[in-house]
Amino acid sequence: MNDIDIGTRLAALERQIVQLQRAPRLSHASIEDAALEVYDGEGSLRAVIGQQGDGTSGVIAVNGPPPPQPAAPSAGPTLGGIAVSWDGTWLSLETVAAPLDFARMEIHAGTTDGFVISDTTLVGTLESPRGGTLIVPAEQPHFFRLMARNTSGTASDPSPQRGPVGPAPVVAQDVLDGIIDETKLAEDAVGRAALQIGAVGYNELGIGTGNLLPDGGFEGMLTAQLLLQNAHWATTTGNNSAKGVRGIATPAAQPLQLTEVPVAPGNRFFLAFDARVSADFAAESVRLYMRWVDADGAILSHGILKASPTPGGPWTRYSLQVQAPANAAKAVVALSIFQGTAGTADIDNAEVRTVVGAGMVLADSIGTTELAANSVVASKVVAKTLTAREVKAQSLTGAEMATNFLLARHVAAGTLTATHLAIGVDGNLIADPSFEGAITQGRLTTGWTTVSPANDSPTALRVDCTAATPTNKNLQLGSFPALPGQRVWLSVDYQLSTDWVGSKVGIYVRWENATGGLLGYSSINTVGATAGSGWKTVSGVAPLAAPAQAVTGLIKLLADDGTAGSVLFDNASCRIVAGSRPTGSRAEISPIGLRLYDDDGDEAISLVTGMPNYLTLRDSTGNSVATIDELGNAGFNDLSVSGLTVAGTRLDNRLSQAPRGLVAVSRQYSSVTGSANEMGFVELAFQADVSRMYRIVVDCYVTASVDTGEVHVTLRDGGTATPTVTSPTIQNRVFPIAGATWRPVRVELIRSGASFGAGLHRLLSTFHAQWAPAGAQVTLFGKSDQPAHMYVEDIGPALTDTGVYNTGGGIVTPPKQQYEKYYAASWSGSYANRGAYNSYYNNQCLQGYYSSTNGMQASLIGFPGSLNSDLAGAAIQQVQLYLYFAHWYNNSGGTAVVRVHGHTARPGSFSCEGTALGFNWGKNVGQWVDITSIFDANKRGVALDPQNSAATYYGRAEGVGEGHPPQLKVTYVK
Repeated sequence: MNDIDIGTRLAALERQIVQLQRAPRLSHASIEDAALEVYDGEGSLRAVIGQQGDGTSGVIAVNGPPPPQPAAPSAGPTLGGIAVSWDGTWLSLETVAAPLDFARMEIHAGTTDGFVISDTTLVGTLESPRGGTLIVPAEQPHFFRLMARNTSGTASDPSPQRGPVGPAPVVAQDVLDGIIDETKLAEDAVGRAALQIGAVGYNELGIGTGNLLPDGGFEGMLTAQLLLQNAHWATTTGNNSAKGVRGIATPAAQPLQLTEVPVAPGNRFFLAFDARVSADFAAESVRLYMRWVDADGAILSHGILKASPTPGGPWTRYSLQVQAPANAAKAVVALSIFQGTAGTADIDNAEVRTVVGAGMVLADSIGTTELAANSVVASKVVAKTLTAREVKAQSLTGAEMATNFLLARHVAAGTLTATHLAIGVDGNLIADPSFEGAITQGRLTTGWTTVSPANDSPTALRVDCTAATPTNKNLQLGSFPALPGQRVWLSVDYQLSTDWVGSKVGIYVRWENATGGLLGYSSINTVGATAGSGWKTVSGVAPLAAPAQAVTGLIKLLADDGTAGSVLFDNASCRIVAGSRPTGSRAEISPIGLRLYDDDGDEAISLVTGMPNYLTLRDSTGNSVATIDELGNAGFNDLSVSGLTVAGTRLDNRLSQAPRGLVAVSRQYSSVTGSANEMGFVELAFQADVSRMYRIVVDCYVTASVDTGEVHVTLRDGGTATPTVTSPTIQNRVFPIAGATWRPVRVELIRSGASFGAGLHRLLSTFHAQWAPAGAQVTLFGKSDQPAHMYVEDIGPALTDTGVYNTGGGIVTPPKQQYEKYYAASWSGSYANRGAYNSYYNNQCLQGYYSSTNGMQASLIGFPGSLNSDLAGAAIQQVQLYLYFAHWYNNSGGTAVVRVHGHTARPGSFSCEGTALGFNWGKNVGQWVDITSIFDANKRGVALDPQNSAATYYGRAEGVGEGHPPQLKVTYVK
């Protein structure tokens, strides 16, 4: 290399060094699983770049210098607290901007002057270096200081202190709507002096005005708040309004409390609401009620408006009046779904109104029950103020008027119509029939009083029967104009005390002529009643009609020949039998049913409760064409039915037990000749039923070309395929050959359908010669006058093989037999609430839920011990149960739920096994049902136990000792 080359080379190297000094130092560098540490001029670590000690990556500042000391904060009062601000400045005038590693500004507060900053004094932070404001909640004055922190976590010196500063007082202009709720108010915090006159209206009250419910249409915030507290209720579309409430019908549902109102004993209230329920609704009732509470908070009773809307039906309005009892001080008003199990109920437009308030009388609120006898007299009424418009229909009866008090001159023409007069309601001739009102008080005579409680009503009549000698007691309940031939239906509930001694109790009508003379009595009474046996009812159409000359009927209660104890009466009724007259054709309708009389005055149709029923139908000429007598015997000219039951068994089932006869047949008039090779004769096909037994027969003649040997005749089954001489053999018979002589041949087989297998079977009869000389021929034939036959015959239901081999030696196990035996029930009974035996129903068998009185009912039916001894070691083929259901809740019938049990006698409490079978059952229908699948040799009886409150499961079957007692029919092999 020469000198020139060396100089040039050095110059190039100098240029490259300068370029390297100016270029980025790490432009092509990376850090692999490590970190780059940054130090200041004094050797202190200031930052870590890359992977950190905890596995994360980033740029972390460390050991940064403390931030400058911040300037003092500003503080001012605000609603509910103190507003603390930092304007972004620092105490030193030389510091004009926040350091680049600024993280946050801490705000510290204390209640004492000169407080020391600590972790407990921190109340908030400001993240912006430009400053900001923080609202510190406070109820008393505070002092405040600031302290800055950088990204290394290093704190500055605290700022100078600011304070004390307290929260601002609350004034109306500072309170946002809704910000103060009841949780922010101390008890008794708002007094009369704090309320502006007129500031509280009905929208601010938890009670309405006029309608005591503050939100009876369920549209407002009050309802929304109530629903938030009760998960079983929600809003829904109302009745011609935007909203109503919907409740869920479930046993766990809680009432929806609407309001509380102060009350006084005797206050009356009008309750009303609209309601509808879902199609699957199941509950006792939908209710609006007032729970009466005394001054100590103890519950006294309830005033209840009950509604039973049709499931899936339209909106319906319900209303009722209730009265506060003695000692009532407050009423809690609520909605409820009573004993609900399924579906929903919608409610809208609820009302609770005082019947008399603020000088106003609610329309229709004053009727006969609100007026004592003779309480309204002429001196109390301003002239011409009481007109027909002010008198409620049927509210003014004879009991409210003195004799000759109301004259024609007092009544304006056309103002008094039939709607303003009544001696009762709903056709009942007795006013106040349940004895709650002042009318009853006016009737009372010596020995007669009113008492509470009664039979599903508040008040009953009580007569004291104590006497030294047998004495008759009676009390007149009313009177009515009579016509000769009129008949009356009478009814009354009664209860005899445990010490009662007498001959009979009841209700009767005394018939009188125009002068008050006695003509006769029409009476319904009980003879030989049991003292202390609870509430009973005596009712019926009285045997005697109003006699000739009768113009008046006096309705009276009776308790005859009494010497001790007392009798209670409630719910009395006297009704004219519509259409009743002395003779001739007529229709009589009463609460117990219908009677129709022909032209001769004889009963043609009687459809009444508790008495023989019968029916006669006549044609246009008056001739009888059909009858059903009181024993159920019927006669018809013709009859067409879709199903017919005989003695509890459907006729088609009964017919299935009989042979059905020939199901396939073939007659042959010609011949078929064969030899030693098997030859087919006749094919015959049929459909096999596995439940049936069959006889297969081949009947013909045979001749042969020789006198020695034998002919074999065989039955073969080809199934669904074409049968051949190789198809399975099902029967074979051998007959000796007799040359040209006609010899009868008969092959017969008895076989069950199960052995064949269900379905098509193509049978073939075949024959061939055996042990005959070579070339021998045999012929099977029939003639025109003596045809050959092959047939399949149904000979009845399939039977189990029960025979055994017996060599005749005298020692052999007896053969099994198939038995079919009937067992009548030996005991039966019903159990209330699936618990204790209910003796009220004796041997009757009830199932299902009707009311809370007996709850979910079930029954047990037992059979004699011979059932178990007969079935010991037996193979049960079939078990059938016969029941007769005399009643179902629905006229269309119901569903019987059958289980089994092992009780040997009627137990005191209910129990049965769990597996169940359900059967559809008609009303007044007895039938056999198959229970083989749940019955075995260890069972002693059956149970009726639906465990379902739906109406379709409520029914009553007849028990032991009734007309159609339960039975078992058992088919077994033993």
